[in-house]
Amino acid sequence: MTLPRRLICSSHTISGVMPGGPVAARHPFDQRVAACAAAGYEGMCLHLRDYRALVEAGRDEGWLAAVLARHGIVDISLEFLTDWFIEGAGGAQSRRDEETAHAAARTLGAHTLNVGPDLQGRGIEFGVMRRRLAALCERAAGHGLKVAIEMVAWSDVRDVDTALALIDGLPNAGLVIDAWHVFRGGVRLADLERIPGERIFAIQVNDADLTVRGPLADDTLHRRSCGDGIFDLDGFLSSLDRAGAQVPVSVEIISPQLTRLDVAAAARHSIAGARRLIERMGSRPPV
Repeated sequence: MTLPRRLICSSHTISGVMPGGPVAARHPFDQRVAACAAAGYEGMCLHLRDYRALVEAGRDEGWLAAVLARHGIVDISLEFLTDWFIEGAGGAQSRRDEETAHAAARTLGAHTLNVGPDLQGRGIEFGVMRRRLAALCERAAGHGLKVAIEMVAWSDVRDVDTALALIDGLPNAGLVIDAWHVFRGGVRLADLERIPGERIFAIQVNDADLTVRGPLADDTLHRRSCGDGIFDLDGFLSSLDRAGAQVPVSVEIISPQLTRLDVAAAARHSIAGARRLIERMGSRPPV
């Protein structure tokens, strides 16, 4: 395997809350960072809502950066920008979230902003998405950020061809490849191998049960740790390796069971299966 063997902790994995709740995180920031480092994570993906809440609560941006540096968490990315392609109130909030991302990039050295496609079936024309993604990427480039759009199983960007067409010609645009959305969305692993390796900006691993719980938007809130479900994660990483991906693997487990654990246990539990996966893949010769 030629993929880096570093592991990154996604914001939802360690927040102690489910997405969309009244607070961005249950565990204090410094405790989350310390727990991630102690478990073996070398990077974190911070949620924009979390970063903004910390600053608004009086946490100095320099203090946030110092906490990360003290624990050796040096690979920092940001998530999850939505509604960047619409106007009105939703678009205005998205632009405020963008400003938060720019501030985080400046103070924390974040390198990538993960963004979502249309998750609500609003029928945004592809040409409109392209133009607004190009504008988003241009603004992000001014702050040293790459933009990674995620293929989402129930969205308007759910397959490799659409995703590649969307980012084509945009030098700082790439993709988030999440195992959950690949397998639940029926994306063929062979299709992943058609993605240019330099356009894979983030890889996320997790697992799931055989049975889908209701709509996919509900089922995605019941993920499993790597190895506790039915996903072919070995094949998933092998395909991305063959594509030439050169980014570390992020662990993104959204789960009510995980949120109930204390912060140290959540970090240890989430990384254990991913570490076994990486070690197993690393014992194989490069493909």
